[in-house]
Amino acid sequence: MKYNLLIILLIPLLSFSQIKYTNKKSGLGIITDISNAGDGSNRIFVTNKGGIITILDQDYNTLGTLFDISSSINTTSEMGLLGLAFHPSFSSNGYFFVNYNPTGTRNTRISRFTASSPSGNSTVNLNTEKIILTITGAQNDNHKGGDLVFGPDGYLYIGTGDGGGGGDPQGSGQNGNTLLAKILRIDINTTDPYVIPATNPFISNPNVLNEIWDLGVRNPWRISFDRSNGDFWIADVGQNLREEINVETAGSGGFNYGWNCREGINGYPPSSCQNNGGFKDPIFDYTHCSGMCSTPGFGNSITGGFVYRGENPANASLKGYYIFADYVSRHAWILKQTSGGGGLDVKTIPRLTSNGITSFGELENGEIVAGQSNGDLGMVEPTIALPVRLTTFDAADLINKIQLSWSTASERNVHEYQIEKSKDGILFNLFTTLQALNLVTGNDYRLDDLHPFPGDNYYRLKIIDLDGSFEYSDMVRIKFNTNKAIYFNLASNEINFIGNWSGRSEEINVFTMEGRLIVQLKNSNSTVPISNLAAGIYLIQTELNNVPFVQKIFIPN
Repeated sequence: MKYNLLIILLIPLLSFSQIKYTNKKSGLGIITDISNAGDGSNRIFVTNKGGIITILDQDYNTLGTLFDISSSINTTSEMGLLGLAFHPSFSSNGYFFVNYNPTGTRNTRISRFTASSPSGNSTVNLNTEKIILTITGAQNDNHKGGDLVFGPDGYLYIGTGDGGGGGDPQGSGQNGNTLLAKILRIDINTTDPYVIPATNPFISNPNVLNEIWDLGVRNPWRISFDRSNGDFWIADVGQNLREEINVETAGSGGFNYGWNCREGINGYPPSSCQNNGGFKDPIFDYTHCSGMCSTPGFGNSITGGFVYRGENPANASLKGYYIFADYVSRHAWILKQTSGGGGLDVKTIPRLTSNGITSFGELENGEIVAGQSNGDLGMVEPTIALPVRLTTFDAADLINKIQLSWSTASERNVHEYQIEKSKDGILFNLFTTLQALNLVTGNDYRLDDLHPFPGDNYYRLKIIDLDGSFEYSDMVRIKFNTNKAIYFNLASNEINFIGNWSGRSEEINVFTMEGRLIVQLKNSNSTVPISNLAAGIYLIQTELNNVPFVQKIFIPN
């Protein structure tokens, strides 16, 4: 199944979407995290590897320094100040949490600090530190993970690397007795450093530490929650061949992503465990290339981002897309899940920035920013609206046919709609094609399938842009009932509606074959009394699912 999905995904990678980066601020150091405090201030907090958190206003003016731990951290290789998360009640308690590597060690430390004036822009006293968790045992200077994020459940999620070196020499990925190479979930709303949430997935497993939410990650470089639906996104840096994106539906956890048995969808040699059926597949992965390769869709070191949920009307076409990039190749992607067939809409942006993107950030208003290795910070947004905004896609059973209908709020640069059809919702074939009208104001479309499958029918739209790129709509499923019928019962003088007529209007009109209206009724029952009709052929007209429906009936002598 995963290999079929990936074949589908390779095609859209060749489409180049109009997404741009606009620089707003420079001189911020090697940016490792970009956060907002969720306090209504719209301030932007930019964390850098050297140990400083800079406060900017919504116009990117510098307001001050929140935090400076530069004298107490180890910045060798991939170490430094790597993560920042504000407590959901920061505006009242002043708590924020950082992930850093203490000087003279390779340890990972998660600590809480307290701002005496949460709404102010003064530097926090380092003596307010409360150490939450220290992770020891890493034997190398790289693969520290480092991201922190509060989930919709109020718990703190932590991404940790495998301890460094090539190929996980410590075997951390599949070792449930180390906190390395994991996603952790802890409850920090306690006077203790932390407690274990009662719903953590491995509490009853003696072979896995209670803090662990997921196993088998290599170096998760940026994790995030979709603020709309609570889905959890994990970008994991690969070793030799592939970079990957993993997604968990809201509230789910307890997964094993396979490192170091697997790297993306590939087995990782010389592993003998790569075919473990318990591993969770990535939703998307891409192939390595040599250095700063010019071919879009390839790279060497993923930087995860966010699902766009901003409210800027100019960016509305980005809504629902997960935005991410590759630090080495500078290429970027936008990716959106489609429920139709379990597919993805993937678009590639060649060389989004001149330097490598080291972190993305979600602002308080939902807009997305990106930070680069040279200290630049800027907005990520579309240069023009993406081609189409599909508002509805529906199907209705009209007795002798299925009618498909869809509406768009806008269409730009759309070539055509290919309607695909399936018996099982898995294997789709082309049904027919409709030319797009390309109206900026949008349009309504209708299409009849005169030969539905008996029983379940599945449909989806393949929306093809002028440049050849495409995306899928959500899938619709409808059961075609072949047993519907209308007939006249001469013995009882009734029109009988046989079968499932849910959605039928109560209004019934009877016409002669010449089109003369002779009877008007209102009756929603399956049997409708009618009298004084002479022998002959008549037209019964009603509506089914708000669509006019007409059928002939014959009354014998």
